[in-house]
Amino acid sequence: MKMKNKVAAGVVVVGMVASMGSVFAATNAGTQLQGWYNTASAAVKNVIAGDFASYYTAQTTAHATAVGELKGQAQRDIRDAGRAQVASINQSINNQVNEYTGQINTAQAAIASNMPAEYDAVVSATNSDTNTAIAGIGVQNKKDLTNAIKNHKETYLNRLDTEVAPTQTAAVQALNDKISAAKSELSALLAAEQTEATNEIKSNLDNKIAALEAELKVLTDNGVAAAKAEIAAKGAVVLANSLNELDAIVQGIN
Repeated sequence: MKMKNKVAAGVVVVGMVASMGSVFAATNAGTQLQGWYNTASAAVKNVIAGDFASYYTAQTTAHATAVGELKGQAQRDIRDAGRAQVASINQSINNQVNEYTGQINTAQAAIASNMPAEYDAVVSATNSDTNTAIAGIGVQNKKDLTNAIKNHKETYLNRLDTEVAPTQTAAVQALNDKISAAKSELSALLAAEQTEATNEIKSNLDNKIAALEAELKVLTDNGVAAAKAEIAAKGAVVLANSLNELDAIVQGIN
């Protein structure tokens, strides 16, 4: 209202001066007022700009400090969560390996402890059967030889040396061959049993270790995936909270 009054007064003065014709040249009041206003306004603007610059610097510095603290805390939280997950997973894996190792050691010790008795029984049974068979063969051979000599003693008495010797040699050879064949057969059986037993033990150990490694791999993969997912989820929450807080600060500037 004061500015309008001044403008109106200026207009009246200008009108009066204009009605006086060329008596004298008056100063333009509107121009003078505009000049005064421009000077005053520039001063006010300079004051506002100076005050705001100081305020802006203080506020942005405080904001940068707050953001730095949020960032540092977020990084520490993620780091601590990640380290905790790694420690927990490693401990679980080591515990599981120790458990499986104990089971394997127990089974291996039991197998090694029982193996001598097992094969002692196999050897004893095989030798018993072999000895019985050879004894029977010997009895039959002796019986056959004795009957042959008895039945043909008179006929072959003069040819005893020549007739009996080949028979005796053949009998001995046959008996030795039989014994050798029996031993060879039994040796082959023992070798085959040894090979099969060794292969079965090795295969069992390999299968157990392979199964353990596969299970540990699955356990490790699942643990790592879960840790990554949890860390990522935590990171998303921290980021969202940080951005929301920053946005709230920005919205609060007025």
